[in-house]
Amino acid sequence: MRRIAEVAGRILRPLSRLLDRRLQLDEGAAAAGDMTVVSVAAPAVVVRAEDGRPFNEAERQLLDEIFALARVADESDNRLRALEDRFLILQRENLDLVMKNRILSEISHKDALTGLYNRFYVMEKIDSEMNRALRHGYPISVLMLDLDHFKRINDSYGHPVGDEVLKIVGQVLRDSCRVYDVAGRYGGEEFCIVLPETQVGNTTQVAERIRNRLATTPLSVGSTSIVVTASIGVAGMDSTEGVLSASTLVERADRALYSAKHLGRNRVEMWNPGATGPQEMSH
Repeated sequence: MRRIAEVAGRILRPLSRLLDRRLQLDEGAAAAGDMTVVSVAAPAVVVRAEDGRPFNEAERQLLDEIFALARVADESDNRLRALEDRFLILQRENLDLVMKNRILSEISHKDALTGLYNRFYVMEKIDSEMNRALRHGYPISVLMLDLDHFKRINDSYGHPVGDEVLKIVGQVLRDSCRVYDVAGRYGGEEFCIVLPETQVGNTTQVAERIRNRLATTPLSVGSTSIVVTASIGVAGMDSTEGVLSASTLVERADRALYSAKHLGRNRVEMWNPGATGPQEMSH
């Protein structure tokens, strides 16, 4: 009711001129049957005429109606403010929910060890990028990368060191990619990189840069310095080839990867129809 009293205080002067009587605002409950006052914010605030004469029926009715409108306006204003406050709370809650969902979605798509995308997300991305490539006539390329003789690292230094090596390799791949490329851990020590809008011929340059960076940069794991090499297979699709599935494109890159393994490791090979298939060999 404080706002009603404030409103009453502001309109006392024009009301005084209208009634040709000086009005004042008093704090205090109106006594029962007291015709000299009119309640503004019952029971605590009243309007009184300074001449002390009772208000006649017409004056009382006018004042009652005016302050009744003020009370309605104040209540409506309060309801509106309450609604606005609730709306802001809902906005914040909804934003929090959206952010939480985004975070959960991001986490569900990531490999816990390397921070790269996981196999499921990579396959989804290849599929969506292939569909986009077919619609717009863009090329797309895929790299499959496998660390050479990784089992020896685990056997020589232990799995915790092997895990650290995988983390560092993951960072190397992130640093070697464009913002719209997708690097993922395909499984074990095998990685996959999706390169949208990239001709397969240009992809070999990217693959060679990654291979060379790994082969020439010792990876520091605690007090241990380890050099790892990688074999990389490259495959791609252009708009003239027709429809391929995501699994077919990955299989081509994987066959090229195993050709690189078969030909001596630490090298890049492109897919071709006569590429060597997976061999039984130690990675």
